[in-house]
Amino acid sequence: MMVPTSDRLRPVPLALTREGDVVAALDRLEALAASGNLDQSSVLPASGLLAMSIPASFGGADISNLIVAEAVSRIATWSTAVAERLLGHLVALEMIRTSGSTEQRKAIYARVVLGDVFELSSRREGAALPRLVRSGLAFALEHGGSVLANSAVDWTIIGASSAGSEPMVAILNNKHLLVHDEDASSDLTVYPDYVLSLGENADCLARLMLAFLKAAYIRGHVNAQMRINPPEPTIAVEVELLDGMIQKAASLIDVIQVDDPAIDLEQIDRYCRSLDTARLRCSNDHPPAIKS
Repeated sequence: MMVPTSDRLRPVPLALTREGDVVAALDRLEALAASGNLDQSSVLPASGLLAMSIPASFGGADISNLIVAEAVSRIATWSTAVAERLLGHLVALEMIRTSGSTEQRKAIYARVVLGDVFELSSRREGAALPRLVRSGLAFALEHGGSVLANSAVDWTIIGASSAGSEPMVAILNNKHLLVHDEDASSDLTVYPDYVLSLGENADCLARLMLAFLKAAYIRGHVNAQMRINPPEPTIAVEVELLDGMIQKAASLIDVIQVDDPAIDLEQIDRYCRSLDTARLRCSNDHPPAIKS
């Protein structure tokens, strides 16, 4: 496989192979943030944190989701923008964890190890999925430009429909895209290596990861506020409830990712609603920057 010149020139991020490595990396970032010497535009690619959730079967570390939540929570205390970008990246990786072929996932994880940031494109409620249509040796993503937003991430993952009944995802390299407002309805070219069949239950598992990490984000936001103003007793109770739901959800996600059990969709839905409720109850007293 040819390695692009840009990848050969940039340093490979430090590999975080143990939970202690992740905690140490977070300590270093907090110290840099406090000193004012942190470049927020490049901090994630250089930190190694982007690859902390890669499955062990693909060379990643067995890092628990409680540590993953701690990463988002701690970063949110000093940068909402960096925390949101990490949150979105981790949700995108959960979408593809069970999608596509082993070789496709291996190639994607290799990009993450090099420091590439992924993002899952959000779709407007009621909007139809973009459609993948064969175009020579590649695919055309019809009206793909309309679902792309201006983003600083490297890759965008977009849900799509195809000629068959199987749901798909298309992965777009934002470095090679130039979509202007007047071309919003234009088709985008996607090569077969970047068209993945959507894994069974991938949508609902990504939704659970989103609810889980949003809760962790709010926990960090509340922590930052509590350093300034001690919490009222009622808020302390809400925070404890939020902590409890984060811990329960982390355990559930760990089991799903490691043991691959049968998915209980009703249980996933309950956890999502409980996480959202606990998060919003804390948000009422400590309004976050992130959109609910």
